[in-house]
Amino acid sequence: MFRLIHPADQQELPLRMLFHPIGDGVFLRACEADSFRGLVAALLDDAGYEHLEPAPRLGLRLRLADDVRVLGEVAGRTYQVADRDGPATINVASDEPFIRSLERIGFVALSQGSPT
Repeated sequence: MFRLIHPADQQELPLRMLFHPIGDGVFLRACEADSFRGLVAALLDDAGYEHLEPAPRLGLRLRLADDVRVLGEVAGRTYQVADRDGPATINVASDEPFIRSLERIGFVALSQGSPT
């Protein structure tokens, strides 16, 4: 489960994330979720993602990773899409590694209170 929030809203769910970066550490949207799967659902703006079988979820993560890769190219950055962590790599193996890899490249920002 996820909900879009204003960063100053009282926290109700354990994970918080800023997303839709516009540069200089500024993000257009914020959300909180009860799981990393919920954070991916928020990125997709699709609550149904959380109830899909693994294969369709992977397909959606791959599509989103490719979109991020293309946006990176526009900004002069090169990213790989893979099923493992690496430098400048978007890891699509599962929801948590996916979100954490997006955080490493600066596409999302997890709040300080989110589990490490």
